[in-house]
Amino acid sequence: MAEITVSFLYFDDCPLATRARDNLMSALNHVREHMMIGVEEVDIMDPRTPEPLKSWGSPTILVDGLDITGAPQGAAGNCRIYPGEGSVPTIDEIVDALVRRVKP
Repeated sequence: MAEITVSFLYFDDCPLATRARDNLMSALNHVREHMMIGVEEVDIMDPRTPEPLKSWGSPTILVDGLDITGAPQGAAGNCRIYPGEGSVPTIDEIVDALVRRVKP
C-alpha cells in the first residue's frame, strides 16, 4: 500500500478554508481503508512555515507536494477560488486526485 502525504494549506481568515477542509476530510474518509495517508495542516501566514509553501493560496490541497488541480504555485499567499460551484475542490475531485497519485 502506497503512503501519501496530503498538505492542507490555509490561513485563518480565509472564508473558503473551512468548506475545503470539510471536503478534504470527507474525501479522506472515502479512501483511507485503501491508502495510507498522512495529513498535515499548514497555516501559510505562520512565520515558521517554509517560504515555498507561503506562496500558495488558501485553501490549497497538495498531494505529495503537487496541487490537486495541477495548478502552478502562485507568487503570494492569498485567497484562492476554484472554478465551479462552491469555489472549493469537491469531494469527488479530491478523491480523484488521491486515486491518480496511487495509480498514475
